[in-house]
Amino acid sequence: MSNRNRRIRRFYVENLAPRRVVLSGGQVHHAAHVLRMEAGAGVELFDGRGGRASGVIETVGRDQIAILIDRVESVGDRARPLVHLAFAVPKGKRLDWLIEKVTELGAASLRPVLFERSVAGRKAATSERGQDRWLTHCIAAAQQCGLDWLPNLYELQPLADFLSEAPPSVKLAGFADRQVCSLREAIPDEKNVDEICLLVGPEGGLTDTETDALRRADFRAVRLGCTTLRVETAAVAMLAAVTALCAD
Repeated sequence: MSNRNRRIRRFYVENLAPRRVVLSGGQVHHAAHVLRMEAGAGVELFDGRGGRASGVIETVGRDQIAILIDRVESVGDRARPLVHLAFAVPKGKRLDWLIEKVTELGAASLRPVLFERSVAGRKAATSERGQDRWLTHCIAAAQQCGLDWLPNLYELQPLADFLSEAPPSVKLAGFADRQVCSLREAIPDEKNVDEICLLVGPEGGLTDTETDALRRADFRAVRLGCTTLRVETAAVAMLAAVTALCAD
């Protein structure tokens, strides 16, 4: 964690334009009852779209906290390459963990995909409550690690629909297979790559039809080791490896 994040607490607001903004919901409980923040305390705000502001708490109420903004700044565009993550949806709290960790790693977008052997997903990824839960985990992760950008969240799609509109990019699908190429081999010129799309399938594996569809859509199989990983483990491992490979 950076020194800046140790000195001042960060909170998310959708709009940094008003002179006075209000925190509500879980952020109020965290600030007032966990952190025991009071009027006069300095805070940092972010909007998840590259905007950042500094401000001072004006009032602390039971249900909301008012903050006066004194300076707004833009941190610029997202760092390149943009790394998009498409994944089979794991069950329950494993999904929450996945969302939190890949947000920390700077995923540009999260795209849940429905596979023939998916064991979860439709309800978790499509309900309004489910989407709100995703966003809550993304915000919490961004607050903790100093991110100014939140990932774009997409609704669940069947694999065929996802492939028809996958972002133009280097496209990589993870496999537990010694016979496929490594990430280094798949991204030989990582400094000149603008976008990368990663795909992690279900723990039951892809069907032959799905594997053929990925190949036709220009996804390249890459090696994630020789063991069968859970979806959330594979997603974090693959994203972390690509992020490290492409780091300056």
